Amino acid sequence: MEKVLVDLKNICQSFGDFEVLHDFNLQIMENEFVTLLGPSGCGKTTLLRMIGGFDSPTSGEIYFDGKLINDVEPNNRPINTVFQKYALFTHLNVFENVAFGLKIKKVPKNEIEKRVMDALKQVHLEEYRDRKIDQLSGGQQQRVAMARAIVLKPKLLLLDEPLAALDRKLRQDLRYELKDMQRSLGITFIYVTHDQEEALTMSDTVVIMNEGRILQIGSPEMIYNEPETRFVANFIGESNIVDGQMIKDKVCMFEGVQFPCTYTGFSKNEEVDIVIRPEDFLIVNKNESKLTGRIDSKTFQGALHEINIIDQNGTELTVHTTKDYPLDLEVGLTVDPENITVMKKPGVNIYTGVMEEDGYVRISDDILLETDSELEEGTDVVVRILTQDVLLDDIDESDFEGTIEDIKKRDMYYDVYIKSGDKRIISSTSKVHHVGETTGIWVKKEKVVVNVEEDLSNE
Repeated sequence: MEKVLVDLKNICQSFGDFEVLHDFNLQIMENEFVTLLGPSGCGKTTLLRMIGGFDSPTSGEIYFDGKLINDVEPNNRPINTVFQKYALFTHLNVFENVAFGLKIKKVPKNEIEKRVMDALKQVHLEEYRDRKIDQLSGGQQQRVAMARAIVLKPKLLLLDEPLAALDRKLRQDLRYELKDMQRSLGITFIYVTHDQEEALTMSDTVVIMNEGRILQIGSPEMIYNEPETRFVANFIGESNIVDGQMIKDKVCMFEGVQFPCTYTGFSKNEEVDIVIRPEDFLIVNKNESKLTGRIDSKTFQGALHEINIIDQNGTELTVHTTKDYPLDLEVGLTVDPENITVMKKPGVNIYTGVMEEDGYVRISDDILLETDSELEEGTDVVVRILTQDVLLDDIDESDFEGTIEDIKKRDMYYDVYIKSGDKRIISSTSKVHHVGETTGIWVKKEKVVVNVEEDLSNE
């Protein structure tokens, strides 16, 4: 049975008015290689620093091996960190750098010798023990930093973009070394990166983050082949994402053409997003498919050709193929059913409202929201808020409050229906709530989309 090593419960972190992490929940298993993947500023490094004890969460609990460690100092946690800047001591040689932590812990001299040499052997630097740090290449310095971390025999190793400063070829080589090292040492790794290729190559589990929230968790194969949101589909590799419909179970339609697929459980004719990876489209004779188009442009990328095709509806679709095709050729496109990903469209709350002073919009007597809109006070508007952007929190820290009337379980989240005054608002959240409970509700101002009513017909 798998053992939970790190358990993050309802973690929130704010710096002033800026919230970096919101209601973050994650379990990491023993001996697992977990990668936190997301764009810059999404909260990856902040989360890593809290696990390591360098920062404290504003609220929430961090458990390590079943024990609460919020107040445990970094040096008393069985956790080590390898940073992007390796922070090696340039006045010490390789052996002395690796031995530094052991000397601080007053480990006997003969044991230090053995453990340091074992660690250097693990990173293939035994022959460099007397070399000065400034005499090493970037890759060798990265290995010294790894040896210094593993020599202390931590239960958990945190790696904050440790390969970012290296050239591409060296990064590729070291990815495989890191994964092999993790397996041989039996240490849990939590790895932070914004490099999708690194995440897919090394990880057992990938955690996709954006704006301080988890969007999807899964194996590299699942994340790549079964993205659950447009953001994930676009962030992990290239994707063709088009509007579609689920005609019935195992039959979808996009670009006016029906295709068999493997998905069930959608409503009849439900509007959906269709995702097809460029390598999953097959180019055929134009008479062999109802989906046709013209090759508009192409680029050679070494192992493959990237071909952009304008289909019969004017939509641009990208195809990766090992075969070259001439420009302006009319072709057909097919795709196997198992290579079509069907995603629910994000829900949206829509209200009428009136602009008030200082960029606020009033939706009802009880609901006043801050926006980025510069529309004049008194302007009648329509307000849109995606359900995933409605955040539930403590009443004292919220924009307004409401009572939960209903909850519907989705694949990876819950749709929570809340009554606030005479309005109903829906929140899509991974956190468990209960019918009848009162909750605070807030929305970041940049997530409140405001349009003048007469502009809507032009959208």
